[in-house]
Amino acid sequence: MLKLVNLCCFLLLISECFATRFLFGVDVKCDLDDVFSMTISHWEDDDWPLDDDQIADRVVVDARKHIFLYQKGSQDGDSGIEFEPYGWFYHNCTENGRFVKYRVKLPDTTMAHGLEYIEYSMSIYQKIVCTGGRKKPAKSYSWQSILHEFEAGKGAFVAVNAFNNALRVSFDDVAREGILFETIVHDYDHVCDGVKCKWFARVLKVCGFYVLSEFVGSSTRFWIHLLSDEICPLGDSMNPIDLKTNIYAPPPNVMSLYHDDLDSFMKKTIDDEMIGELGLSPGYDENKEELVKSRFRVGQRLELLNYATSTEIRVARVQEVCGRRMNVLVTKKDYPGSLPNSEEDRQVQGSGTQFWIDEESFFVFPVGFAAYNNYKLVATEEYIQHTAKITLALMNGQEPEYHIDDIRFTDLSREDVDKEKWENMKVGLKFELIDPLAQEFRKLNVASVISLCNSNGYIIVGIDGPDMNDESFPLHIDNVFMFPVGYCEQNNLKLKKPDGYKKSFKWDEYLAAENAQPLQIELFRPTPPQERLDKFQVIQSINVGMRLEAADMCENQLISPGRISSIHGRIINVNFDGWEETFDELYDINSHDIFPIGWCELHNYVLQHPGRNN
Repeated sequence: MLKLVNLCCFLLLISECFATRFLFGVDVKCDLDDVFSMTISHWEDDDWPLDDDQIADRVVVDARKHIFLYQKGSQDGDSGIEFEPYGWFYHNCTENGRFVKYRVKLPDTTMAHGLEYIEYSMSIYQKIVCTGGRKKPAKSYSWQSILHEFEAGKGAFVAVNAFNNALRVSFDDVAREGILFETIVHDYDHVCDGVKCKWFARVLKVCGFYVLSEFVGSSTRFWIHLLSDEICPLGDSMNPIDLKTNIYAPPPNVMSLYHDDLDSFMKKTIDDEMIGELGLSPGYDENKEELVKSRFRVGQRLELLNYATSTEIRVARVQEVCGRRMNVLVTKKDYPGSLPNSEEDRQVQGSGTQFWIDEESFFVFPVGFAAYNNYKLVATEEYIQHTAKITLALMNGQEPEYHIDDIRFTDLSREDVDKEKWENMKVGLKFELIDPLAQEFRKLNVASVISLCNSNGYIIVGIDGPDMNDESFPLHIDNVFMFPVGYCEQNNLKLKKPDGYKKSFKWDEYLAAENAQPLQIELFRPTPPQERLDKFQVIQSINVGMRLEAADMCENQLISPGRISSIHGRIINVNFDGWEETFDELYDINSHDIFPIGWCELHNYVLQHPGRNN
């Protein structure tokens, strides 16, 4: 049983300071569930004492929500006021409108006229204040109103365990109902001074990475991100060091009812509602630490398929890393001659250019891939010579000598394709393809194997038609774009016939005319089990598809809220919120461009607003 600390005397604590420096104030007109506008006001340093109520009195009277950041200080002999190395975030963005207070880190405590840039979240479980010289990012869309609709029985969300490795570490076992955890009771923040007040909670419902939870022994419910820093394993604060800064206390509505016999209430609650139940273990925190780790680091170089000219590969470098996703760009350092215009080539480094892809994206290849597979390479002479040596070593069965920044073949290794199965791979085999280089992703194409690569499992493919060879590109056979002949007809999808093909398209007639055979894709990529396919089901009874977050395959730096409008075997049709059907995109359920809701918040990545608000 967990040891609980009696809180009766704790609630009488009063915070006191001798001076306050008012860093900024925000007057907000908003609803908790809506995107809100704000006005930021700055004040000079205050050299006289202010308490929290006096700070609150300085706000504009017609604003409904107020946010402040200030520092406490004290007289330090003759040297004047010495301010604490952190600030206090003070606001009333709560359901009952009461002011609450949080301590936040301040990278620069010398600034006198307010923070240079401010970010914030209306979620009462994630308060963010950032400073520094970087540009303030666009406001991210919040799922909060949709989650409240879900409480009322409307809508549904794709489960975390339906996706293919959305995170580097799996949390499928904790994303389920009934799990117990510890979390902070923010109702006490206004009387806390460096002490966290925690209580136990149980997961009632799961929506992606968000969980509707209820405090144990109380009817108080709240939404919280499953991987929030404010979710802790049971017993998280029980070591002697943590007990100095963490205290267990039930919510105020419970405190008021059981104030005279709090010990008995706590013991009975633990015995009746927690003993024998599943709870988060310390391994939860250990796995969360793995989330911030990445296979790759900023500055590493790789080979990147040219988005506009797919018959060539260029050298690119990792600019940013966000979970499994990374922003990779072609830079002047690695390009022969003048860089293309970044306004016309979104893979080229320039002002605001971004090209975000998954670490296993078909766009990405290790250093030396182009040379080893005789693919056209656009690079400096020094790099070409470097990869020629890598190729020679690989062909001689030796370990190549890499540069420290190189992403190697072993870093991007895929499971070797079975030799017997690979013997079935022949030039000219036909299949159906979602063109990953297209401008729209609502239909499949007739495609062919053009050649086999030296790298295990890689082939060169092209869409049938007069431009097949000029627009070909390399793919690993285990990808999310290739489907067997007849897939569209079987799963009610549109198949675009080859350019220049005059007849009504039928696969048997086309194969006979081309003297070709169909590629047996299922040999290399088995169909997912029905149990997993069912997790993406569309709720026909209420005409609402399950919700998720999805990266736009045409503008891959944009991740937007969407819903599944139809299912076609292992392919889902995603409609982006606020956009017409003409902007729908097709995704294989193993795609790394679809995510559970809450992925963006977890990674502090901007989730786009629905189209009608853009």
